[in-house]
Amino acid sequence: MSDLIRRWRPMGLGASIVVRFVSGALLLSVLLGVTTYGTVRRLLIDEREANSVEQAVSDALLISATLRPGGANPSDLLAALEPPTRSTALLLRDGEWFAASLQVRPEDLPVQLTAVVMSGTAAKQRVIIGSVPSLVVGLPLPGETGSYFEVFSLLDIRTTMSTLLRVLIAAGAFTTLAGAVMGRWIATRLLAPLRQVTDIAQRIAAGQLDSRLDEALDPDLASLAASFNRMVDTVQRRIALEARFASDAAHELRTPLTTLFTSLSVLEGRAGELSKEGAEALGLMAKDVRRLEATVADLVEITKHDAGLVVAELDEHPTTSAVTGVLNRMGRHDISVDIDQRAARALVRIDERRLERALANLIDNATRYAGGVHRIVVEGGNHTVRIAVEDNGPGIPFDERARIFERFARGPAAQPGGEPTGSGLGLALAAENVRLQGGRIWVEGGPGGGSRFVIEVQAEWPW
Repeated sequence: MSDLIRRWRPMGLGASIVVRFVSGALLLSVLLGVTTYGTVRRLLIDEREANSVEQAVSDALLISATLRPGGANPSDLLAALEPPTRSTALLLRDGEWFAASLQVRPEDLPVQLTAVVMSGTAAKQRVIIGSVPSLVVGLPLPGETGSYFEVFSLLDIRTTMSTLLRVLIAAGAFTTLAGAVMGRWIATRLLAPLRQVTDIAQRIAAGQLDSRLDEALDPDLASLAASFNRMVDTVQRRIALEARFASDAAHELRTPLTTLFTSLSVLEGRAGELSKEGAEALGLMAKDVRRLEATVADLVEITKHDAGLVVAELDEHPTTSAVTGVLNRMGRHDISVDIDQRAARALVRIDERRLERALANLIDNATRYAGGVHRIVVEGGNHTVRIAVEDNGPGIPFDERARIFERFARGPAAQPGGEPTGSGLGLALAAENVRLQGGRIWVEGGPGGGSRFVIEVQAEWPW
């Protein structure tokens, strides 16, 4: 039971509206159908019973007035009544039964009703005689030692009610279907503004900070749209200020860094003249200065991404030449590349410079922290090509796989002894460069136990 509760998810707003309309239409159809069926049935039966009792009383009086001792045969008198075709008359006189026809036999009559009538009390009862619903009216004959019974068929009422039931079921089904259609239409109309809000929010999350809601779309949501747009304006200004601050800080660091590098080059040129302690200090300073220089370079590039100054120039390239060309320019001829047949026939839509930077960051990350690159695997998919960089490291825990693409995020391998060795921007820059090309990037477990960083880009197959 608990597993079912955990797997249960509440339905969406649109589905909820449709379900409520369908439920309401179905409930109203059932209530209306039951009420209509019961009312019509009661009216028809009540009217038929009243008419039948009236007819039976009239026929009983006629029989009572006609019967004389030694007179005509009672069966002939019953036949002479010429009752409607839906009724059959029977007479009990001096313990002997007489009938106008053989459609109804005396033993078909309810025993209890017969006893009541014979005791001198009129009675009526609905029964089934030969699978035909019938109404039996029994009357004691005045001044006679006998009882008169008349049986009326209710088959026409049952047929009418069966037809009415089919009509009500069809009408209920149509009403329920109409409720579903109406609920769907209303849900679509109601959720249209929310879909626009969702679309704009997704654009903003994707980096299109100039996206705004149309405040004239719906008068009822004008206040919400205005508040949403003001919130986005505030976020955009804050991001712009932060990006400008990072850019200014990075540029301001360029001058002292240049001075540091110049001084470092002079010191390294005369390292032989330094004492042992001085040489060790020089080595530590050189390491930190170079790490600072790399961090500043990454900051400058990522602030350009934030400011929207980086634009991808997409073009179609054969997959094989695109991947091998990147590795050749990087001078990484030692990395094994496996390209499947489908990927080899594809044209990838990429910016070679951006793809090279993304792959360079992945390869550098694997070289520094994961024992090097095991191989690069290129696979063709459905309108996409995936370039996977597999490393020799211990792998990345599942709950860390999304976080490592965040800025300044570092895994345990990047912090030996608790001290970070990188800027924490390499994978974030790789993700930015892949996103600019309309692709995706993620990390998963490698077949050999390490990590597998996957870049997915758009592709076409011209032949």
